[in-house]
Amino acid sequence: MISVILQGVSPVMPIVVIAALLLLSAVISWLSYYHLTAVTFWKKWVLIALRTASLAILVLLLLNPFRTAQIEETNPPIIAIYLDNTQSTGVERGDYEGLTSFQSVIDELNSSKPGNVEYQYFLFSDEVEQGTDVQALGTSTNLHNVMDHISQNENDFRASIVVSDGIFTQGRNPVFAAQRLSNPLITIPVGDTSTVKDVLIADVEYNQTAYTNTLHHFTADIQQMGFENEETAVQFLIDGEITDSETVSFSTSGSRLVEFTHEFTEPGFYNLEVNVPVKQDEYTDRNNTASFTIEAIDDKTHILSLAFEIHPDVRAIRELAATDQQNELVSSTYLQDNIFIGDDPRSLDQEFDLVILHGLPDPGSDILQWLNNLRLPVVYIATPASSEHAFSSDYGELISLSTEETEILLDVHPELNQDSGSHPILETDPVIMTRFPTLKAYRGNYSTSALSETLIRGQFQRNSTDIPLLLAEDTQVRRLVTVNAFGWYRYTQSRNEEAVSFFENLFTNIIGWASTPPDRRTLRIEPVKPVFSENETIEIRANLLNERGEPESEGIIELYFFEGENDEQRVFRMNHIERGSYRAETGSYPEGVYRVEAVAEKNNREIGLAETRVRVSQSSAELINTKRNDELLERISEVTGGLFLQDKQFGDINRFISDHNLNEASDNISTEFIYTFETGWWFFVVILLLSFEWMLRRTISLP
Repeated sequence: MISVILQGVSPVMPIVVIAALLLLSAVISWLSYYHLTAVTFWKKWVLIALRTASLAILVLLLLNPFRTAQIEETNPPIIAIYLDNTQSTGVERGDYEGLTSFQSVIDELNSSKPGNVEYQYFLFSDEVEQGTDVQALGTSTNLHNVMDHISQNENDFRASIVVSDGIFTQGRNPVFAAQRLSNPLITIPVGDTSTVKDVLIADVEYNQTAYTNTLHHFTADIQQMGFENEETAVQFLIDGEITDSETVSFSTSGSRLVEFTHEFTEPGFYNLEVNVPVKQDEYTDRNNTASFTIEAIDDKTHILSLAFEIHPDVRAIRELAATDQQNELVSSTYLQDNIFIGDDPRSLDQEFDLVILHGLPDPGSDILQWLNNLRLPVVYIATPASSEHAFSSDYGELISLSTEETEILLDVHPELNQDSGSHPILETDPVIMTRFPTLKAYRGNYSTSALSETLIRGQFQRNSTDIPLLLAEDTQVRRLVTVNAFGWYRYTQSRNEEAVSFFENLFTNIIGWASTPPDRRTLRIEPVKPVFSENETIEIRANLLNERGEPESEGIIELYFFEGENDEQRVFRMNHIERGSYRAETGSYPEGVYRVEAVAEKNNREIGLAETRVRVSQSSAELINTKRNDELLERISEVTGGLFLQDKQFGDINRFISDHNLNEASDNISTEFIYTFETGWWFFVVILLLSFEWMLRRTISLP
């Protein structure tokens, strides 16, 4: 049914204005012909009428009149059906025959459909998509996403039907999301409820990056069902060779954690595997192996922490440096007369990457000469004693400032130097530093190195001062950092979490920046997850630094993805995300280990090379638990006022639909705006009126 109503003009104008415009059209037409005296009366007024009509039509068209048409439609009720398309629904066990049984449920559901109801099908695994072809290829189940999809489309559907085994491996518990639904939800269970005998590797915890000559831990979560009071071997393999094995005894159903350790002596990529040999009567061996790849790099930072005074700052910074597994810390405290607490660093047969000085040795001392001869990157951190005396030229190789004398000791807050710009050391979260504990610093007539950059100054009683608290110097041969304040230990003891975080981030950045050599790795790439399944899109992420050690946002990174033994490669361009972070998707690949190389360029010059490995395997997440979860499916239907169809009596669905009036058609009224200018016959009428006027004018010899 369609009803048309004239609404008015657009934009809206008063009737008086419209009438005035129409009257003006009539006046113009009358003025065009009133002076004709030799023309018969009827011809003159016909000419005036024709001219008035054509002008009035044009005026009305310019005013853009429109009308609305209300269209009433009767739509059949639609019910959404969500089909579980994950691997667990395809497992054959007990009386359940996998996809064959699943397809029979779909066929019976279709054959019993009420005549006045329409079904709209969706497939779901980790995401929801429209379709009907169940192949059981999804590697994870997110029933919470299904509830969200139903909630977002509740106005389109009268009810929803979920066909699933109720096993979810991703996302939150769907029951809580189902409680917010206003339409009923019908659940149809598929799968088998019987208990099978199985041993599986649920998870392996490890770090993707390892460091040489360091002991690394790998923890495997071994679970079992049906093998109580039995033992099984758990093997640890590196590049296909068994390097360790543990025997696990199962007293009851549940899980056991098995830990392996290994120390890599050579850098490179290693293929690792945790394997449980298949036991007799075990229903599947697809979840008995967990494979992954790690990169071992010789990237330890060897740090000498040399203190010339006992102070709480020394302990606080040493503890922070030692917590980073990338650092190897040697601590030594100089007392006097070449007496040390710890080893004399001059006697150590070890090369250091960075020296952290807590205080300064006496001018002209042997230890000062030894430090100057090292020509290593130095982080100098002030202590009370070293700050009391003036910095002489003897320390020019170690610190970036000097002063003839120091004045009074002040309690200051750190304040970022606005002229310093962006520096990697200052990559910390924005904070209000006046709420932090104060630091101790001496007022003095300071001079800084020409190559140094003042990053933080002192703020005394909320007023900026010229006291440099943090300076950074990069000579392209080595880096120097000068921290001209003490009292940092108070940050570690503060109850202000922002102060603790600022201290940790600041000194982590200082140590990382100062210890980075000029030939540092400017480009790093890695897969976003350790192992991809065959159905997942592989995603690679990268971080790019320029020659100054700053995040590079304008680089061009090409990825070379090598497939097979013949080094067949595919090339991808990485997309910049933010602050030197890049990403690229390379598609999905069959099971195997793939080599990925990356080349970064800027302004046609190469600024970085990197390499990584990507492992693709069959996902076992859907095979860890394949026992149908009737309790969850029943709970979902219950909280929505729906139906749990445990006995597969599809006639119950029809009765439920009828009892809840879900099969009633809905009347929808839609409004359509129709503008007069869209109908072209108005223009033909104007042309016709003007043609008649012209022919009549010709009869009285008017041009």
